[in-house]
Formats: sequence, C-alpha cells, structure tokens
Amino acid sequence: MRGRGLGAAGLALAAAVLGTAPAQAEGGTSPYVFADGAARVAGEVSSTDAHTLAAGRPYRSQIGPGEELYYAVDLDATSYAYASAVAVPKPGAKVGTRDRLTVTLRDRRDNQCGTGDTRFGSAAYPRPLAAQAVRAVKPDGGTCQEAGPYFLVVERETGGTSAQEPWELELRLLTEPAVQGKGGPTEAPSPSPTDAPADVPGGEPVARRGGTGFNDAVALGDGSFKTRLKPGGTTFYRVPVDWGQRLYVEPELGSATTDKSMAYVSSALETALYNPAFGPVDDGSLLFNGSPQTLASEPLQPVAYENRHASAPSVKGTRFAGWYYVQLTLSPKMAEVFRGDDFGVTLRVRVQGEPVAGPRYAGDAGPFQVGDREREAAEAGRSDAEVARGETMAVVAASGIGTGTVLLVGLGVWFWVARRGAAGSRVRSG
Repeated sequence: MRGRGLGAAGLALAAAVLGTAPAQAEGGTSPYVFADGAARVAGEVSSTDAHTLAAGRPYRSQIGPGEELYYAVDLDATSYAYASAVAVPKPGAKVGTRDRLTVTLRDRRDNQCGTGDTRFGSAAYPRPLAAQAVRAVKPDGGTCQEAGPYFLVVERETGGTSAQEPWELELRLLTEPAVQGKGGPTEAPSPSPTDAPADVPGGEPVARRGGTGFNDAVALGDGSFKTRLKPGGTTFYRVPVDWGQRLYVEPELGSATTDKSMAYVSSALETALYNPAFGPVDDGSLLFNGSPQTLASEPLQPVAYENRHASAPSVKGTRFAGWYYVQLTLSPKMAEVFRGDDFGVTLRVRVQGEPVAGPRYAGDAGPFQVGDREREAAEAGRSDAEVARGETMAVVAASGIGTGTVLLVGLGVWFWVARRGAAGSRVRSG
C-alpha cells in the first residue's frame, strides 16, 4: 500500500544510501544467520497445543536435549511435502557422536508418513545439521495421502557427555506441485557413470567468500573458487542445477604448517550437500596432515523427477531442479595442530550437461526450477539477499517518482534545510 511508511523498496534504498545494507560475512567467521523474516514459534510437547507452520515460510524455534516437539502443518492430497529442520548448536558447544536430530511427518492417526535423521558422527564438533522428512504422493493411494492436518515432529537425541544447552532450529515446509497427466515417472532411473569429469576446473581460483547459512549462501557456477575458514567456522554456497544436469563439487583443504611431528586432524574439513528443499544429498570428510588434501568426489546423478524412486539417498535427493547447497565446516582442532588464524579452501565446481525439459507441474514450480535469475546470480556470485536488493533498486529506478525517489528527495531536502539553518545562524551571529 503506497503512502504508508517507506515500504520495503524505500527501506532497502535507505540502507544502500546510508551504508547500512547487510554486509557479507567473512568465510565462516560469523554464527549461523537464520532466514530473513523467520517467525519465532515454540514447539510443543503435546500435539494438542502444536502451532501451525505455513508452507513456504521459514520459522525459528529451539529444542532441548531429549525433547520431542510437535508442530502442525496442513497438506493437500496432491503435492509432495518436504519438512526440514536445521539444528544450530552454539559455537563451542560440546557435541557427541551419538547426538542426533530426527524429523518425522505424521498424520492425525499417528501413521508415519516420512522420516529422516542426521547426526555429528565421528566429526563431533558443533556445526549446523539438517534433516528432512518427505510425504510422498502414491499413485495407488494408501495412508498419508488425504488432505488435512498433519504433524511435524522434531526429536533431539543426546549422548551423556554432550552439552545440555538448547539447539536453535530453522524450520521449513515446502510443497512440490503435482505433475500434469499421469503423475510423472514411477520407476527409478538406470544409474549413470560416476567417474569424475575429465575437465575439472583449473586455473587460478576466484576469491569468493561464502554465506553464514542457507539464507545468504553465495551463488557459484562452473569454476574454481577459494575462501578462508577459521577453525570451527562454517560457510555456505549454492549452485543452480537444472533438469538433466549433474553437479560435481570437489573441495580441497590447502597446505598448512605445524611445529608438531606426526601432525594430523581427522575430519578436518566436513562437507555436506543439500537439495533445493534443504534435504541432505551427500556428505564427506577430509583427514588432514598439512599437505593439500582433496576430497574424492563423484558427480551426482543427473537431476530427474524419477530419481525420487531410487533407494540411494544421493540419487533420491536429486529429484528436482533448483539451488543445490554446499556447506563447509573446518574443525576447531585445526587451531591446536597447525599454525595460522585461518586456512585456505578451494572449491571446484562443474555442472555437466545441457538442461532438458522438466515435468509439467500443475502449479508454480517455485524453488524447483532454474531460470535466468538463478544463472545470473551464479555468474555474479550473489546471495538471495543481494539479488533481492538489486531487484528492489531496479524497481525503484524504473518507477520514477516512487517511494525510493521520495526518500532521496526527503534526504536532499533535509540536507538543504540543515545547511540553510546553519547559514542563517552564522548570519545572525555575525
């Protein structure tokens, strides 16, 4: 509604003019930054009191050790539903190999519609962890297929030696529209070769600092990129992968010096890959002894709708086009073994293949597509927030005497009045 306050465009322009636009975080030095506009919501121990989460909106919550919390969601009868939870322990918190986050979707008759979990494993140091539950659409019907109320249940299992502090949570529910016609393929595809591409990007890596979370993950396209991570730091990138394309990501931890003999750090660099619905796709870990170490990687399977029917998680996860997220975390033990305040990481990215036509959705594909906007962001190395600010500025520039222009005029008048007032004071005092 125009004429009531500055509005989003005016505020964005004001931030740019006054130099208060959000700054990009240095590689993994800042705590996790949650999604813009994420509403606070409490998880409840009783399903009766569960608060409803709307699809497409981010939420913030928290969970204590041993808790099982309920949230309510409403699902239709035709869409795949993806409920994800990102757990964020406090920096420096003590975590254990048995610490686990589980996410489950249940219907009102307590049928389990989908579940997923994640844990720290041998890389037992604090970092964001994401888990996802999927309510699938089954052609032959059955449980969990009707429209109506469902429950998202988030559970935290904690080992005896772990910190008893609550973990922050970032919650999302995304829905994927039904496919027109017969509902899309119903059989898993034949596996494609998994050899590393012959043309892994080389040359001098481009410096590109990552983001502090999914919210401000920095876009990458084909190429070789570098950043620096502090021990215990985490950074996020994202890569647009279209239908028919396959993603290859190769992380490398650069050389470092030490005063110790037989020095090494297990799980020195922990990597995780997530799909456009924030579901885990793959992960990996590097043992580091001071020499450059590259994580042996395989390309993902080509993105295809029918991948959802496969059994391997790394294939099931590549079920739709969109942004694929890369998370890198450097072990805090690097500070104890090797010299330096931060350490170099190279990320080589190759998106193989030409895009093909995707499924014909019955509704808006939302985040499950790649277009010019995504490709331009990847080429420029921008986060979603930067893309939004750029689009806002373009709208303001095109709107002539819009809110942003009024703001600039107002700032100019304020400056002119201030100067006139100061000049008048000097005349009177003279």
